[in-house]
Amino acid sequence: MSHLHIKIYQRVPLNTGKSKYPDLTPYQADWDFGEALSMSFDPRKRRKDMLGPNTAQRFYIERGFISDKYDEEPYIVPFIASGSKKAVLVVPGGAYQDVSLDQEGYPTCEYLQAHGITAFALKYRVYPYLYPAAMLDCRRAICYIKAHAEDFGIDANELSILGYSAGGNLVTTTVYLFNKLPHIEGYEEDEIDKVDPSVKSLAPIYGELMAERFLLSLQFGDEILKNDAYYEEIKEKYCLPQYAKENKTPVFVCCASDDGVVNPNNSFALAKACFDAGVRCEFHLFPEGGHGFGVAQQDFPPMFGLPSRRMGQTREWVNLYIRWLEAL
Repeated sequence: MSHLHIKIYQRVPLNTGKSKYPDLTPYQADWDFGEALSMSFDPRKRRKDMLGPNTAQRFYIERGFISDKYDEEPYIVPFIASGSKKAVLVVPGGAYQDVSLDQEGYPTCEYLQAHGITAFALKYRVYPYLYPAAMLDCRRAICYIKAHAEDFGIDANELSILGYSAGGNLVTTTVYLFNKLPHIEGYEEDEIDKVDPSVKSLAPIYGELMAERFLLSLQFGDEILKNDAYYEEIKEKYCLPQYAKENKTPVFVCCASDDGVVNPNNSFALAKACFDAGVRCEFHLFPEGGHGFGVAQQDFPPMFGLPSRRMGQTREWVNLYIRWLEAL
């Protein structure tokens, strides 16, 4: 199914047009099983050529999924619900290596649209683009939608944002830390950049919010893995729950207790920070569903050597979210 892509920039910041290949060192088979096993327990020993990101990006480039140059153009895909004044910007996950539009973005937008809420899926830039590319894209998408609210038939003050996994990290970072557009060399802000980027509500779904080291390396580069002091500096700033007391945006948080990818303590920490700060928050912890369940209504069959996953009550989270939105 084809979708309408709306480019959100006139001129994209941080796009140099240079080749990505120098930043994507190819896989080198110069390791043994012991080394690989030790890396599972010590993020400082991880290597992007061994563990996937560089190899994955070369795979995507060679198959024409993404450009081999720093020239990508972020876009939004609208799913308009006639008569809806509320809207949600949906930001898929993908560990800052991919953007899971087909698994999380489009299905969520279609579900919201079917329930009378306009939605937009965001395609943002990921590794080897580094910080703040993804955050700029997310902020710009908010501003773009609000600037064109009348065209989309929505109320600019009724725009909420939802993100999955790394997308949960992205939306929370954007809402908490990107109220002002940072200076980007060679980029001149336009009228859309000047639109207030605040949102009606924030919803990180099984989001990574506690500055996990390897995920940070996909945003800030390999120095995060090599330099403990630098990691601690970045971790201190990008451990996101601390900002709930400064930003009163209502928060909806959801995850599954059997999530083996992002520890549920990430969601606990944000929910507790909101509670302590008196911020309106709804938190759902489901006993099953694992990671990456999106708006799936069916159980997950076994795949890639992983056991089957039951959705159980977890399939209800999106309906709880819709009711929460309607009550704001």
